[in-house]
Amino acid sequence: MTRIFDALKKAEAAREAATPAGGPVTPLHASPSHAPARPAMPRPVGDHGPLPLLGSVEMTDETMREMAALRVSLESAMRDRNPRVIMFLSPQGGEGTSTVTLQFAQALARDPGVRPVLVDVNVRRPTYDLDSSVRGAIISANVAPRGAEPPAVSSNLFVVPCPEDVRRTGLYQPSTLRQVLDASVTGFDWVLLDGPPVLESPDASALGALADGVVLVVQAGRTKRPVLTRAADLLRKAGARVMGSVLNRRVLEIPEFIYRRI
Repeated sequence: MTRIFDALKKAEAAREAATPAGGPVTPLHASPSHAPARPAMPRPVGDHGPLPLLGSVEMTDETMREMAALRVSLESAMRDRNPRVIMFLSPQGGEGTSTVTLQFAQALARDPGVRPVLVDVNVRRPTYDLDSSVRGAIISANVAPRGAEPPAVSSNLFVVPCPEDVRRTGLYQPSTLRQVLDASVTGFDWVLLDGPPVLESPDASALGALADGVVLVVQAGRTKRPVLTRAADLLRKAGARVMGSVLNRRVLEIPEFIYRRI
């Protein structure tokens, strides 16, 4: 379960205050009545093409509400971006970055008017593996989030797995990621980059600078504020735009229905 506690930094709030208010945000489950015709889905290019996702993670009603709120925050901060390229990172490993990224992608995919694509950027711990038997991507067994369901083809969610040649090098160069994105994300509305831990991966900060914005995922009760601050500082020094953070694995001490009224 996640909870957004730092949607935009003060600098972003100041920028938004100077920006004219846009139109209403399309609800997560709504589809525009006169949506423009979409370009044809790009065909896979070698090891770098988008593949249908096989499998999913559990999505509770509360998680859906959290993901909807995150979507609204990101759309408000990036009204002029199409596609919106967001990288999800964590200060350190094991904080649930892949789970949060996949949950957000699944929430977007439930909107028939939106086409999201996941891009696996974590070379040392890839989240998705290629299933050559069905030409699709599956959630890696060694990082399958709790609540993972049996594989089933998603009709509106695609994945670009980490290329084999990049896995062998152990380092995702920014120039390589730029080439992968240029070759594979045409026709998508949201490009969600599942990235490596900032404080454990030398390539994380530079990769984050390629995205329109970075969302930091932190685990409740584990990540200390100085650790989060250092990760955010490293990203900003590299030129990344830190949008805010998501609190993952939050445990409520009181019943949820009471918490929502506080």
